[in-house]
Amino acid sequence: MNLLEHIASERSPSRALLAKLWRRYALRALSASDNHVGLQKLYALPDPWDMRSAREQSRFLQTNALIEGLLGRPGSVLEIGCGEGHQSIHLMSLCDRLDGIDVSERAVERARMRAPLGRFGQGEVSTLPWLQPAGMRYDLVIACEVLYYMSDIDATLHAMSQKGHACLVTFFGPSARLVAPHLVNLPGLQRGWIYHDPYAWLWAFWRP
Repeated sequence: MNLLEHIASERSPSRALLAKLWRRYALRALSASDNHVGLQKLYALPDPWDMRSAREQSRFLQTNALIEGLLGRPGSVLEIGCGEGHQSIHLMSLCDRLDGIDVSERAVERARMRAPLGRFGQGEVSTLPWLQPAGMRYDLVIACEVLYYMSDIDATLHAMSQKGHACLVTFFGPSARLVAPHLVNLPGLQRGWIYHDPYAWLWAFWRP
């Protein structure tokens, strides 16, 4: 266990402060940049996003409920930006098969340990790290809290539409100015909000 992992352990009272400071350091100039090196650096600290918090757990549960309301039980799900697999565990309770991708090798390794029944690989939605049967589409392609780190959001949305029968994205409310303009022309777009006071996220769902 390295120093960051020790301080970041649940037993450490410095955990929340360290995570906040580390995010600020690692995420400098990361927005809309495709800065894979920065994201890999971020995951030198386990759970840098504080995914075990009540805030994030509430978001996971509400996202699951949203998917059930929109689709029922999807057979296959592709999760873009799976991170360390915290949300993957929730998504796996809804589907028969979950594939997850992330640009951080560290995150993918932890996702494999956290959710061994899923398939995880390092890559991007435009170039999946495994071969797909010709014409195969996932029942749902989902990207939660990741669009604002991509330099070409339109290309990502297009790739999602190419790979899924249905697509869902969520993003933190303050990022709406960056992300929302790219969503308006998607076919049959449905939109709404997820809340955990005082936080709010927007969601957008479409069927290509």
